[in-house]
Amino acid sequence: MNNKTCSIIVRILAVLLAGIFITNSQARTWTSTDGKSMQAIFLGIEGDNLRFKMRDGNEIVVPKDRFIKADQEAAERLDLIGDDSFTKASARQIDTLLAGNLKEAGFSSFNDPLPDDLFVRRVYLDIIGRIPTKEEFLEFAESARPDKREALIDELLLSPGYASHLFNYFADMYRLNASEAFVNGIRMDPYIQWWRDQLRANRPYHEMVTDMLTANGNVGQNPASGFLLRDTGMEFDAFANFGQTMLGIDISCAQCHDHPFDEWTQGDFYDMAAFFGNTQRSLRYGGGGMMGGGMTQMPGAPDGWKQQFEEYATKEHGIVLRDQSDRQFNYFVQALGWNIADNEALETVLPHDFRGSGGKPNEVARPKTLIGDAAKVGGKTRREAIAEWLTDRDNPRFALVIANRMWDRAFGRPLVGPVTDFADSSIRGASQPEVLQFVTNEMRRVNYDLREFMRILYNTRAYQSIATPEEPDWGSDYAFQGPVLRRMRAEQAWDSMMLLQHGKQIDEKTGADGSFYKAVLNVDLNAMTNEQVWEHFEAWKKASGNRMGNAVLASEGSLTPTVVSDQDLRASELAQPYTNASMLDTFGQSDRIITDEHNYDGSVPQVLALMNGDVTERLTGLSSKVVEDMEEYDGPDDKVRGVFFTLLNRFPTKDELALGTEMIEDFGDDGISDLAWALMNSPEFLFIQ
Repeated sequence: MNNKTCSIIVRILAVLLAGIFITNSQARTWTSTDGKSMQAIFLGIEGDNLRFKMRDGNEIVVPKDRFIKADQEAAERLDLIGDDSFTKASARQIDTLLAGNLKEAGFSSFNDPLPDDLFVRRVYLDIIGRIPTKEEFLEFAESARPDKREALIDELLLSPGYASHLFNYFADMYRLNASEAFVNGIRMDPYIQWWRDQLRANRPYHEMVTDMLTANGNVGQNPASGFLLRDTGMEFDAFANFGQTMLGIDISCAQCHDHPFDEWTQGDFYDMAAFFGNTQRSLRYGGGGMMGGGMTQMPGAPDGWKQQFEEYATKEHGIVLRDQSDRQFNYFVQALGWNIADNEALETVLPHDFRGSGGKPNEVARPKTLIGDAAKVGGKTRREAIAEWLTDRDNPRFALVIANRMWDRAFGRPLVGPVTDFADSSIRGASQPEVLQFVTNEMRRVNYDLREFMRILYNTRAYQSIATPEEPDWGSDYAFQGPVLRRMRAEQAWDSMMLLQHGKQIDEKTGADGSFYKAVLNVDLNAMTNEQVWEHFEAWKKASGNRMGNAVLASEGSLTPTVVSDQDLRASELAQPYTNASMLDTFGQSDRIITDEHNYDGSVPQVLALMNGDVTERLTGLSSKVVEDMEEYDGPDDKVRGVFFTLLNRFPTKDELALGTEMIEDFGDDGISDLAWALMNSPEFLFIQ
């Protein structure tokens, strides 16, 4: 064992030991109105009192008005999001570990601290996915509170924009695509809304994953089933995606042969895929795919249900099954048939041309995990077993993968990468191995609470450092002396533009939610009469085709739809993904075919869209909200500052102020419009510094 390896092991042990004692040594300090202080963990507000846990483990209750105003305000914030003693202690530990390796990498310290104007813009973009309004910027800039940074971080993490922006990330990761033309003729709107709802509720990530892996029924009965229904007919592709998103392993090439660069064999691929081998997904599943056999029954329904319902429709309503005029009936039955169920008659069979290791042609594969301990199958379905194995605290990959991905969101570079495929040797050779181990343990400690985990990262000195302007080469280590300079995601650019056009109320607006489609497909095939199912079909016909995506329930419990036509919404509330040739598409929104396919590259169409597009005209033209808002300022110099506050969230330099003032003095509102246009077309607008 060499000296470097010994050093790493010693430091990792120090990390683990430090984590044990964090709760006992890092309590927040609270100050009374007479200047006395105490260290305690805040537990919550009870009427006019605050409850604390002292360092000796005892709990006490103290009247709120006994504390200084700043602490009373802190209590109101922490009552919503939780005590931040552990948060800050974890952030400090990350900084300590990073700093040690920074020196080894030749850096004296982190990048310079981020000034307030860059900080406020960065956290708004990183946490809620849009720039701040000028009012939000000025409120922060003018605040003298010593804890204003952590207070703003908490405020944003509790806001609707947090879930909206996080949704955009997971939409790329899990390839959320609502189009019926893309997903086997069914729509995924209820599944997409399920994601929105889970993130708004701050549901623990491992619980969401468990729901997706073990779901039964169709997207109307159980929207989480959309994860497995997403790739019906391409089950091996679905399994490969499971490996990339949840294990950080791309094993897809082992479907056809032994992996050329890693330890996985072709047999390993089929053995792991066998955990999903008896998962029935649709009416058409005989022959191909990972499932052998020739089953013909409707999943999750009594034997013969499909045939008897078709006979009923033919006899009572004159349906002609293969007639073009009645094709909507066929589509409806087919949609009911995209329906997850466990079927023990199905198995994963190795292909006839199997030529790798670990199996023989046409052999039935037996479920076996790729890494870590074996999954405990006894008394569970295969999917329940793999979900339990995956999310178990001893799984060497699950917590690491999601912690690494969340780190990448904050810093613009993962601790080990690429996030979809990295070997164990890459984990051992990471530039910050102690940090990777620590944040993995922290993900487990916070019980996969992504909001709390991101709260830790945003409170680090490393995150609150000036961005590194040079993009690190993937062939060399990055020491994380600060985040990497990043361009906005397409959704961040769009949401910022919607803010400029409509104001902060854009955060509260919602679009189509899949509720009508969910209600129509929520058919209990075992309990409903044919007449009741027919009522659902009649509702289906009224909103068929593309209208189905914009249809929402008019009232709870009804089957009557209304249509959402408003498209001036945040990106997360629009169709997923948004239309081709839209501003979102132009700026690189993923088409949701491949995992994490978002494009950050600049292009000529982007330049033209900002310089001459109708969106820019609406945002900076003479009738725009930006120009209108400048009426509240008196002098040209204040108007210049107002435009800078609005577009770039900073004060103008002396030269910028002089030039802008001259423009407005000479051209009035045209000068304001031209200045706003120039700032929006500057590189500074699109980059997160």
